[in-house]
Amino acid sequence: MKIKKGDKIDEITLPKHDGSEFNFSDTKGKKVLLTFYRVAGCTFCNLRLLEFNRRYNEFGPNFTHVGIFHSNVNLLKSNMKKHGPTPFTVLADENFKYFEKYEIERSWSKLFLAGLYKTFVIFPALIRGFMPIPLGGYFNTAVTDIMINEDGIVEEVLYAKKHAADHFEFNKVKEFSLR
Repeated sequence: MKIKKGDKIDEITLPKHDGSEFNFSDTKGKKVLLTFYRVAGCTFCNLRLLEFNRRYNEFGPNFTHVGIFHSNVNLLKSNMKKHGPTPFTVLADENFKYFEKYEIERSWSKLFLAGLYKTFVIFPALIRGFMPIPLGGYFNTAVTDIMINEDGIVEEVLYAKKHAADHFEFNKVKEFSLR
């Protein structure tokens, strides 16, 4: 089922990159940006995490980010080490369970377009060693961002439209976090 405005997200239980278990219900009472990313080493996805890590202090105090990758815990752990400590939660959905449940799209054409649109911005992530090798998941996943309010109600959803790395703009997430 595709997520839409007004929905409530069912419980999500997955391992964090450190192997401990995470339950989405732990975010109750917080504003959440839930993002379905691609694979642990995805250059575009890690650029987004780098920006969030660097600018997290701009978000409101009652905000959290939860990112889900189609990767196993070991791949996710090795990639997250490159980020250092992060104030947000990163999860491994090795079996693609929640991606399928919420109909997260897989599209080679949108991945190709992301490469065209973002060719020059990927270099900082490549320099830091973020490359999707080994893949360990579906590389053609088109990311999805979901903004969820403190009551657990979906306020906005962005299933990638233009290309596979199509997220809400940082300032839109920041505004949501500060409301």
